[in-house]
Amino acid sequence: MPSKIEEATGVSFSLSFLIQVIGAIVIAVWGYSQLDGRLSYVENATASLAESVEVIETDMHENQDAPISSDYTQNARLEALEQQIIIYLDRIEILEQRLYDLAQNE
Repeated sequence: MPSKIEEATGVSFSLSFLIQVIGAIVIAVWGYSQLDGRLSYVENATASLAESVEVIETDMHENQDAPISSDYTQNARLEALEQQIIIYLDRIEILEQRLYDLAQNE
């Protein structure tokens, strides 16, 4: 028959065993706090990076067909060159007409 535990019952532990149990508890609590802190950091970093990726994807989608800033400069140069070509073609036509007229008069 098991003996009853009473108020006067004494429990004896060795001091080294008690220190080992307390040390194990301290190490377990410290390890849990380190793990929890690192997981929280990874969670926050992941959320922040996910938001950054969403912003980048949105910008890419919005600017996918938008002209590049250098396109404006290139287009302006092309338009200026086209205008010069039109002027030169007009001058060539005038010169051709003058040559034709000179050839007719001789």
